[in-house]
Amino acid sequence: MSSVSETEKNVDSDFLDEGSEEWIPRLWAFLRKNLNDIILFTILISLTIIDFFIEAKLDSLNFFYFVIFITGYSLGKRFAVLSAFLTILIVWAFILSDKTPYLVHYTNDMLNLHVTLWGGFLVLTGWLGSALAKSFKKKTTKPSHA
Repeated sequence: MSSVSETEKNVDSDFLDEGSEEWIPRLWAFLRKNLNDIILFTILISLTIIDFFIEAKLDSLNFFYFVIFITGYSLGKRFAVLSAFLTILIVWAFILSDKTPYLVHYTNDMLNLHVTLWGGFLVLTGWLGSALAKSFKKKTTKPSHA
């Protein structure tokens, strides 16, 4: 029985000796380095999941406000607006390929209006996220008056 606990101690010490304390900084460095790829992957995977598995498709699109806002805050206005346009184009492609799941609760004109307004506000959300990041940077870089 003592051999099991010694083995567990050896495994734990081996794991700790290999630099397990350094995995968090390595994870943060990986996220910072690949954030644009991670955001694009998140957009593509979540749009696919929403289109194929979720019944309330139009209500689920509100998730992208958060993604695009974080994109604008962390990666800037240009990438946020381009990501928003990519999201809008993919949503329109899904809608134009098969409108029947989207027309359950809306007429054709109301659907077009709803998705157009959603897309416009999505672009504005990306712009707002980048503007907010700039204002925070200005406030933190201003010297304080004593």
